[in-house]
Amino acid sequence: MSKKIRFILGLHCHQPVGNFDHVFEEGYRISYLPFLETLARFPALRVSLHYSGPLLEWISERHPEFFSLFARLLEAGQLEFTGGGHYEPILPVIPRRDSLGQIRYMSRYLKQRLGVRVRGAWLTERIWEPSLPGLLAEAGLEFITVDDFHFLAAGFDADRLHDYYLSDDQGAVIRIFPISQRLRYLVPFHPVEEVLDFFRQKAERLPDGAALVLADDGEKFGMWPGTHDWVYSQGWLERFFTALSENRDWLEMSSFGEVLDSSPPAGKVYLPTSSYFEMGGWALPAEASERLADLQVRFEQEGRLTELFPFLRGSFWRNFLVKYPESGWMHKRMCHTSRLVHQALGDKPYDSGRLPEPLRQLWMAQCNCAYWHGIFGGLYLPHLRHAIYSCLIRAEKLLLQGSKSAGKAEAEALDMDLDGRPEIRLGDSRVNLFIKPSQGGAIVELDDLNSEFNLIDTLARRREAYHRKMTLGVGGAGAEGAHASIHERQFADKLPAESFIYDPYPRWMLREHFFAEKPRDFEQASRNLPADLGDFADREWDWSLVRPKGARAGCRLTRRGSVNLPGAEPISLLLRKEILLSGGSGSFTADYRMTNQGASPLKAYFGVSFNLTVLGPRDPAVGLELADGSRTGLAVGALFPGGRTFTVYNQREHVDLNFLFTPQPELLVQYPVETISQSESGIDRTYQASCLMPLWPLEVKSLSSKGFKLTLSLYS
Repeated sequence: MSKKIRFILGLHCHQPVGNFDHVFEEGYRISYLPFLETLARFPALRVSLHYSGPLLEWISERHPEFFSLFARLLEAGQLEFTGGGHYEPILPVIPRRDSLGQIRYMSRYLKQRLGVRVRGAWLTERIWEPSLPGLLAEAGLEFITVDDFHFLAAGFDADRLHDYYLSDDQGAVIRIFPISQRLRYLVPFHPVEEVLDFFRQKAERLPDGAALVLADDGEKFGMWPGTHDWVYSQGWLERFFTALSENRDWLEMSSFGEVLDSSPPAGKVYLPTSSYFEMGGWALPAEASERLADLQVRFEQEGRLTELFPFLRGSFWRNFLVKYPESGWMHKRMCHTSRLVHQALGDKPYDSGRLPEPLRQLWMAQCNCAYWHGIFGGLYLPHLRHAIYSCLIRAEKLLLQGSKSAGKAEAEALDMDLDGRPEIRLGDSRVNLFIKPSQGGAIVELDDLNSEFNLIDTLARRREAYHRKMTLGVGGAGAEGAHASIHERQFADKLPAESFIYDPYPRWMLREHFFAEKPRDFEQASRNLPADLGDFADREWDWSLVRPKGARAGCRLTRRGSVNLPGAEPISLLLRKEILLSGGSGSFTADYRMTNQGASPLKAYFGVSFNLTVLGPRDPAVGLELADGSRTGLAVGALFPGGRTFTVYNQREHVDLNFLFTPQPELLVQYPVETISQSESGIDRTYQASCLMPLWPLEVKSLSSKGFKLTLSLYS
């Protein structure tokens, strides 16, 4: 060919904080190692690598010999390393001081371990916000990569994109390389000749020597479903590297640094807030995401998708914090912990030397994967959320060491989640309780500091846009001679519509319910039936802090609401609950007082729901012990006769929670809360919590009152 084109192949390899050790090991064995071993057989080829901090640290501990392979390929000129936030945070949504620290720390880590000078960064999930140039430049970076979709959203023609573009903010400049979406979908899923045809077409259209970029997940080369056999056993990567080697006269592999040093920018650009196209759809509420998908299908059928695609956009990443309240809460908890850590440590330059342990734990809790959900499990994976909370609790526990008030309980009001309504924190050296008066006065977080475990790390069942596809059961496959990517795969198993159960609000602890009758079985209860006839569970409650009494601290919550029994006038009810934490004991009480302010007696069943999480509900070391000493697992449902006490035991995490009731309930309802979500392997049913709800028969005469008392004690 008369014209040449340069090709930069970049791989982003990552495993999240808290992922299972066997997943790291599998990724190393079937993806990371064979890719570099294959590359080593083609000395004329070069690749740009980004390995996240969690993965590098795991490799350093478990397979230190892999660093020797890095060093050998670096010496041969076959590798270039990029940096970024060390623990793979989404840079714009964590505190700026942490973004700067993580970027600088990773650059230093790569310099010390591999002797490389980091010039650019992998931008986590390619999430771009216009203020990033200042942050990236201050951290010492010259370039990043984002999708060509970002450029389409700014009015650029994807067919004309090449090399890199300059952007700036507040006088700071950054260079941006556009990633080819078409290449992302071709490699490694389509035949090698089809990929070469794409390069030939680009070489004809673009200036001589123009550079094209493919930067994408390294796990595509072996770890995504079916790709190990396709890429290695069937020889796709060997054929691809052979083709690149044999076509070097017109298709030259290059690096980001080489293009920066040899070519001027292709132009200037100011990108809107964006990520790759799929992310925008995932971040939308389910109904809106369905409409976006329908529009895409319609435009494709009408032959107008190419024309209109640049103007099709969903939401942006921050909307996950609204779409999933559990994620929003966890994110604001992380920001709160960041403030505590930096107040304690001051403004020292922690990008050099050994990290203070509270700061390291904080940074680990900023790993992005557990905060959102798309094609992978993410937020739906309990072990990833657990890792985030464990790191946050550990960081705060380290800050508490040596505190003079360690044995005393504290009560404070603060707007933790920044929704304009205060939350209440009750805490001491053993326990942290966070109470949300605006959401039924529910306890949204219960931290046992000894075991570093949040017992209310739950996730509600909610509608997802892909549930509609699951009811259709349409199987997906790649084109003939190709392998389907996870974006092309669909659901081979058809699920009936009744499989999907949706919760009306997050599954937290200490919500109050009123029923006309008992549930007939646990399956009915798991479908949120019978209907709650009160308006207390998710409504606003008035609140006040209780003046500390010795080592105790607490809050008083009240709501004047109503109970709407069938065939009767609504009954006005004043409900009060007082929550008191006993400092240093691991125990707290919930003291209820209800007053019937109506003209008719109130006859109903009163229930208090407790949603608790355990990791591995089928593990015999985890379960429920009833008042008679009998034990049962938490992965099954049942209706048990009421008892004055029961205990959720968790020998795996070394924490038990005992419940004591006055008076004794008539019935205890137990059922597992399981979500249905998508992942790279298809349909996942995932245990998220166990709902435990004691029920009392209730009869309160007009203008009369009745009381209940619950005592919860943590043992760890």
